Amino acid sequence: MPAHINSTVAILQAEIRKIIGSYCEDSTFRGAVMRALADPGFALHSDAHCRAGILTLEVFRVVSGSPSAVAVKAAVAVELHMQAAYLFDSVADRDKASSSGLGAAEELAIAIGLMSYGQSAVCEAASAAGRRGYELQSLLRWTADCASQCCTGQFLDAYLEKRPEATVEEALKMTSLKAGSLGRFAAGLGASIATEDYELVRLSSEFGFNLFTYLQLLDDLRDALEVQDLPGDLMRHKKTLPTVFLRNSLTEGNSMVACSIIPSEPCTGTKAIACQGFEPSWPRFFGAIVAEAFLNRAKGNLADIKKRLGTVGNLEHFVRSFEITPQEVVVNL
Repeated sequence: MPAHINSTVAILQAEIRKIIGSYCEDSTFRGAVMRALADPGFALHSDAHCRAGILTLEVFRVVSGSPSAVAVKAAVAVELHMQAAYLFDSVADRDKASSSGLGAAEELAIAIGLMSYGQSAVCEAASAAGRRGYELQSLLRWTADCASQCCTGQFLDAYLEKRPEATVEEALKMTSLKAGSLGRFAAGLGASIATEDYELVRLSSEFGFNLFTYLQLLDDLRDALEVQDLPGDLMRHKKTLPTVFLRNSLTEGNSMVACSIIPSEPCTGTKAIACQGFEPSWPRFFGAIVAEAFLNRAKGNLADIKKRLGTVGNLEHFVRSFEITPQEVVVNL
């Protein structure tokens, strides 16, 4: 990562430790939280990117003109919610014990704790930004609503996985709630702390929603098939958009085909058929088309923000820094 991004991540990591130290009184629980966040892919790992928190900082910078300690508090609030979501995913998709040695029940307790610390960080940031009374109440209700929508998406992910079939609409709803709600929270909080301009907050929130939904759809395209001995979403019975599209296409109008094309027990022959079924371009391109639609919406949101402010600062570069066109994902799979 560039040096300035590394320094920003270090600032966020220090503030995360400070917030957890302030609100997590029990030393045993605090140590477990720190170990969980030091796992690969989490915020306190040496290779962490903290992209959700950085998005909050960049939106704040665009709207207010400069970063501040208030923005860092808001970014940490977002990261703590993001880490909670990662832990929920870790428990739901677990194939092996975490490197921190924590069990599923322990990780769930930590996830709930992280969400509560995140809400405390929101309160600190809002108070420091001068939000009082009804404004503060409205902001806190909005952040709670974002968290609730994300939890709904996490629930639907697990709920649909148990069902033998799902619709494309259900899969997209699950994805947008699970990932899009976090993006809305990340960008919307940065704008909410920086300004009281409702339209700017709305545009920023929608930008985050569309961007994170796009990124999740790309992940779903990558994760459909087995990678490095880890079972893909098809074998897990995950109801992501591309796998649901494939399953429904194979079963539509054919009463002889089971609703779930992958049996519960491993079966090399059926597994091979399923993988071959995903190889043709049509299920991949369907997922790619939907992903690109969300990317284009996010770019449209940026264009509208630029019309109001005259600039979007580093946000265009932020998008490009991890933007991979859906066509590239399809070709490289």
